[in-house]
Amino acid sequence: MDFVIPQASLDFTEVDGRSSDVIHDKGRLKDIEKSFPVRIYKEKDKTIAAQLRNIAGWLYLSREYEPLLFSEYNEYFYKALGYSGTSGKDLRRDWLDIDFTLKCQPYVFRLDGEDEREILSGQSITNPEIFTSLPSISFNKTTAAADSNVYINGQQFRIAKEAGTGIITMDCENGIAYKTGGVNVSKYCFLNTDGYNPIILQPGKNEISYNNINQFKIKPRWRNIAV
Repeated sequence: MDFVIPQASLDFTEVDGRSSDVIHDKGRLKDIEKSFPVRIYKEKDKTIAAQLRNIAGWLYLSREYEPLLFSEYNEYFYKALGYSGTSGKDLRRDWLDIDFTLKCQPYVFRLDGEDEREILSGQSITNPEIFTSLPSISFNKTTAAADSNVYINGQQFRIAKEAGTGIITMDCENGIAYKTGGVNVSKYCFLNTDGYNPIILQPGKNEISYNNINQFKIKPRWRNIAV
């Protein structure tokens, strides 16, 4: 197993008279390519080729990042996309060693971070990782006459009154917000006077309060750096 650490997305500018470059941080990490070594054992009444086709179909048909669990990291999962070709020599007839190379997001995600939990206004939630997380949040917006607000450690996140009332789900990782029935209300939930403003959970304790909202539930999506 090879370990791969994600690369920061940076630009560098040379300046006359200066001995070091000016660094421009794009605020993101790049995806990684990770190879997973696999040994495929021949099943009864099947050929290695048929088994390999089934596995490749499962790994490579999707064109979106999909959860990938690896047995050595049973607390986390990758978000991976199979797209790279690979090959393996059938040196023996009863098993085959092959590497599958996948494009993975630069973070791994905790399995327990996918558990949804209800949070009352004034309660807190603790991020056990050293990186921020971009949660999935759902709530019932109780009024269309005024904005609703969520506060995380005092930082305000505004949901505009134009979003109306009813259950709203905010996917802060993908920047999408929608109501029951699929009505897109992203522009009323993620944009404020400072521009794009997704809800972020900081490492450690996050105190949460809100107004003009009830039934507030959060799937925190704790994450750490992929290797």
